[in-house]
Amino acid sequence: MKNEEGKMKKEEQTMKPVKLRQIFPFLNFFLFSLFFFLLSCAASPSDNPAPAWLTALDRAYPSREWVAVTAEGQGQSQAELSAMNALARAFRTDVASLTRASQRFTQIIDNAAGSRTVTFNESENFRQDVNTTTNIKGLIGVQIDVYRAPGSTVYVCARMNRRECAARYSGMINENSRIINALLAAASPIQGTFDAYSRLSFAHAIAEVTDNFQNILEVLDSSAANRRPAYGGANAIKTKMLECAALITIGIAIDTEQQADRTLLTRAAGSFFRDMGFKVNEQGNGNYVLRANARFQTVTQNVISCRYYLDAALENTDRAAIFTFTEDDRKAHPNTESEARRLAVSAAETSFKEGKFAQEFDAWLNTLIE
Repeated sequence: MKNEEGKMKKEEQTMKPVKLRQIFPFLNFFLFSLFFFLLSCAASPSDNPAPAWLTALDRAYPSREWVAVTAEGQGQSQAELSAMNALARAFRTDVASLTRASQRFTQIIDNAAGSRTVTFNESENFRQDVNTTTNIKGLIGVQIDVYRAPGSTVYVCARMNRRECAARYSGMINENSRIINALLAAASPIQGTFDAYSRLSFAHAIAEVTDNFQNILEVLDSSAANRRPAYGGANAIKTKMLECAALITIGIAIDTEQQADRTLLTRAAGSFFRDMGFKVNEQGNGNYVLRANARFQTVTQNVISCRYYLDAALENTDRAAIFTFTEDDRKAHPNTESEARRLAVSAAETSFKEGKFAQEFDAWLNTLIE
């Protein structure tokens, strides 16, 4: 009996270490699996959930308070451009129109930099206000959110707060209206002069941009349709500008060697002034006279070329020069002197229509606004 009890105790002692050795592998496997499960949970997409505006835009940004759109693209830049297009459509316009208006207004502000009477306080930081840090350009007060979904797709929410942005646009419109009214008042007693025309032309340029601002404001705040500027819009000012221009006759007197060149350049200068609304007299008679001299010199050394010299002066009713211009350049042709000369004459013609003469004349008009 004692032998049997001793045998059983011995078997129990030998069994215990065997069971522990069997448990350890299962325990290690369990812990290992638990580690990777927790790791996978930490790296799961739940840590980068889709924002509320992606699934329920109006709930995140109610339309009564916001003008908001969403767009997507393969990368943030593309997504922002898509959002800009969508936001522009919300304002019943397009990106190209918004960009042109932004650039034009920036130019207007720059042109007024030296003026003592035209100052843009509300708009002096316009270039920064149109959000130059992203592709959302041409609108003031745009805010964006970006969501990068798993993969390469990027979602963008572009929005404008109606109350805040309406206040900013209203401020710019009111300021522009004040400046326009001042320019109209200054032009009224001096009709039929370039001084009057320059003020009306500048007022028209501001009004075109302001009309665009007004359209944006009316989307932000529909009640703004009842508070439109008193000057009547850009078309009303353009009518006044053309009425003023019609009182001005510019005589064209161009001196050059060949009659054909004289005719060509006279017509080119006349076309430029007619497009601005002025009357033109190609026989040199008018309350203003543009006197110009064009010379052409052919050179055949090394390469066949022709240099042109163009000098012009606009005289007032007292025959005093109020605007002067000078230009010279060279045009070359590989074969003949006549072709080189033709190119030079064509360059002088272009200068009157849309080149250096046209640009400097426009710049001179801006200087008349004190």
